[in-house]
Amino acid sequence: MRRVAGISFCALAALSLFLSCSKASREATFATQETRIASYIDSEVKAGATFTDLGGVYRIIYEEGSGEALQETGVVTFYYAAYVFSGSKSVSNLIATNRKETAGSAGWDTADESRYQSLTVSLEEAEFVDGLKRGLVGVKANQHASVVFSGRYGFGGKIYGKVPANAALLYEIWVVAVTN
Repeated sequence: MRRVAGISFCALAALSLFLSCSKASREATFATQETRIASYIDSEVKAGATFTDLGGVYRIIYEEGSGEALQETGVVTFYYAAYVFSGSKSVSNLIATNRKETAGSAGWDTADESRYQSLTVSLEEAEFVDGLKRGLVGVKANQHASVVFSGRYGFGGKIYGKVPANAALLYEIWVVAVTN
């Protein structure tokens, strides 16, 4: 058996095969998610929404905003509802929100008002997943939209709280203000 830097050739080959199969499996998962996202966008457009393709991240616009569009270095104030996306948006997939109305309709406790305040962040400094950050660039004040993307632009292979590894995500957002 040939050894390479203390590792047998067979072990190295097995590791390589595992990683390539794992990558192929992950890519298949993303492809399935992207098909579901396309179907969801089609249904939202049929219901009157518009959408923007941001290179694998999609912003579905329900209500147009006004004023200047958020730039990558701007500050945005907004409410959000985050969902693990498996083809639809439902209260059973809701993982986080700072919007009291959304929390209440999901049956969450809304007594603590401090949990339901708008979020103000510098987009440049925000530690958001790539998909959300990309989806926020270009939003305008008073816009109501969703940002949806495959696990490719989410938390990746890591489990994050209630979010499974490689999960597709949808963030419904209500933009209050934009400052560049």
